[in-house]
Amino acid sequence: MAIFDSRSLGRTAVLAVGVSGAAMALTLASPGAAGAADLSCAGPAGTTAAVDDDGTACGVRTDGVSTALARAYDAVAFARAEVGGAAFGFGHSGGVAAAETSAGHVGAVSVGQDSVAIVSTDPGAIAFALSLARGQTFVGTTAEGVTCDAGAGVAVNFSTGQMCISDGSSVPSQPS
Repeated sequence: MAIFDSRSLGRTAVLAVGVSGAAMALTLASPGAAGAADLSCAGPAGTTAAVDDDGTACGVRTDGVSTALARAYDAVAFARAEVGGAAFGFGHSGGVAAAETSAGHVGAVSVGQDSVAIVSTDPGAIAFALSLARGQTFVGTTAEGVTCDAGAGVAVNFSTGQMCISDGSSVPSQPS
């Protein structure tokens, strides 16, 4: 039995795209601190690159047939892809984003102080994690699942239908 039917998976995809679009708009509209470092790491397939500038850092690693892009603005971002995969990591305003894949397509976006978004999935997965201030989101293997803790965030593994959403203020009920 599938976790989601195709209609639910479509709604999940629309929700994830909407939330990520809103976060990107917020990121672009938010004022940055004067002198904050803005770094991009990318390169042709088969590249390993890392840049560090006073607490802001980005890094990428790919094999000969994959693509990865990391962008950090006063934050830390990392992306790794292999076996024809594609990974994107974007950190902003004190966030940490890391995305890695083998033959999949993944993205991690972390916006705000102490937010963390990590994606490290099974080979071939399509997944996305977004964390806002103090949020912590994680997309792992099918067995590890997805996790949303602390502040606002969303984590989705489109390949398995696993997802979580945190508004940053609700506390999940504990089983009795």
